[in-house]
Amino acid sequence: MALIPRPPRPRRFLDRLPVRDVSELQRAERVLATARAFLAISSFAAIYLDPTEPSRYARLAYASLAVYLLHSLIIVAFLRVRRKSTPRFSLVLHAVDIVWPAYITLFTEGSNSPFFLYFLFVLLAAAYRWGLIETLTTAATAVGLLFAEAVLVSSEPQFAGFFVEGQFELNRLIIRAAYLLVLGFLVGYLAEQEKLLRAESLMVAQVMSKAQVERGLRGTLQGVLEDFLGLFDAKQALLAFQETRTGQGFLWELGRRPDQDSGVIRLTEIGPEQQAIYFFPSAADTWHYIRPSQPGAAAGEILALNSEGRPLRDFPWPLPGSFLAAHPFSHALVALTVHFRREWVGRLFLLDPRLGSQRSEELWFAQTLFRRVAAGVYNVYILRRLRSQAGMLERARVARELHDGVIQSVSASVMRLDLLRRQAGAESAAGEELGRIQHILRQEVVNLRELMEQMKPLDLDPGQLLEFLADLVEKFRRETGINALFISDVEEVAWRPRVCREVARIVQEGLVNVRRHSGARNVVVRLGKENGSWSLMIDDDGKGFPFAGRLSQAELEATRRGPLVIKERVRVIGGELTVDSTPGRGARLEIVIPARSSTD
Repeated sequence: MALIPRPPRPRRFLDRLPVRDVSELQRAERVLATARAFLAISSFAAIYLDPTEPSRYARLAYASLAVYLLHSLIIVAFLRVRRKSTPRFSLVLHAVDIVWPAYITLFTEGSNSPFFLYFLFVLLAAAYRWGLIETLTTAATAVGLLFAEAVLVSSEPQFAGFFVEGQFELNRLIIRAAYLLVLGFLVGYLAEQEKLLRAESLMVAQVMSKAQVERGLRGTLQGVLEDFLGLFDAKQALLAFQETRTGQGFLWELGRRPDQDSGVIRLTEIGPEQQAIYFFPSAADTWHYIRPSQPGAAAGEILALNSEGRPLRDFPWPLPGSFLAAHPFSHALVALTVHFRREWVGRLFLLDPRLGSQRSEELWFAQTLFRRVAAGVYNVYILRRLRSQAGMLERARVARELHDGVIQSVSASVMRLDLLRRQAGAESAAGEELGRIQHILRQEVVNLRELMEQMKPLDLDPGQLLEFLADLVEKFRRETGINALFISDVEEVAWRPRVCREVARIVQEGLVNVRRHSGARNVVVRLGKENGSWSLMIDDDGKGFPFAGRLSQAELEATRRGPLVIKERVRVIGGELTVDSTPGRGARLEIVIPARSSTD
């Protein structure tokens, strides 16, 4: 397989990523100050040990070197005392470093001066501080100074009694100028690539640090999407994941609020009829769409990259109209796709992002970042699922232990107490006391069985829900003696598994409340559909709630009344709870589930 060169990283991200803090700038200036002082000491020692160079104006050269050496040592001492440096301070030092070789070579053989090495130090300093553009600018400035010196040497002017009589050779000047430009390009390019690589690594590490099991899947995706929003200055992020084996999909949405950097992440399930909105076929893994500036224009501009980062020509418009209807945007859209181990496919949409002039490089950077982060998010999801499965297995084990151990022992004790009560006489004082103990133990057996049912993991699909509810109500009737009836006005339900599980838990909790608190003799559980919404009703003839009337879920929340657990579960599935209570005559729980909430 041929190696495909990676597109250069976008320079715009160098200023956005956290790589240029005050401490790093201070360290860079200290390193350069030490190198500058070493170079000045070495130059002074060289001409002291071998005074053949410079041959003209030796005293002026010695004095200038002494001043430069003193300047270098002062900078070293100043940076040792000062705790931080500023970009302006670095720029001033760089300007002095450029002027110095131009000055010293002016009186020491011009472009043939042995102090030409100082120009190289300036190029290396520019590369160490900044990047390619600044280094090339420094090289061009140095070349301009060399040519200016050449003109001065040719005219032999007089400055303060000194005649500039350096040697001027055009071929050597051109070669040295080319040398400075080539060296400036090479060291600048290498320095900028190193900085961008480090910036990219820091950005990946920053985003990957959000992928922690302790934060949970929601907290992980909240942090990851916030970083993507900030990096590309987008208004909204949509992350769609689909499990290829089961077809189950999820959509995470995070948008910015006017008064905040980001909002609260929201999760919805992607139904079968909605999968084409987010998982439509596309020949590109990454693309950037820009709406036309003119409202009447037919199409916008699309830049698409394949999985290898190469641009695709004649890329067709991929977005279905249903996506635009569900998630409108004003000027631009970025889409990133990742396939993970043939188990998951993920697609990240950034609405109204702001990309720079290097769109291809920025898209490839975003794609690389998304691929790396997706692996971390997938690991969090797997660990979370393993923990959930481990918890389910542990709860199932505890339920079995209760059934085979505690419940069997208590049931045997109930039977033994019944025998003792008969032997002692049911009407005697001892018999009545044994009867009360027997009743308490029977209630505890019922409580334990209810706890077992709640601990058992539920894995229901729409085809199993009605049968499960019928069995649940019938088992409740047998164990409690309360006349319980389940009525279904529909033959099947079209709900997501998560909604099926929540509805089953709601019915379980409602029946438990009827047995424990209502004192009812009859209870009816009814499931139906009316006006496009699903309805679930639990009606009993017990004591009712300690209030009279009909209260909506908002009123229940405001007055802190009603069944707390059921209210929470109804809220999770996007339903609406209404409680109709008549003290002494019973209560009715009515739960309305919108059709969209049950399938989203």
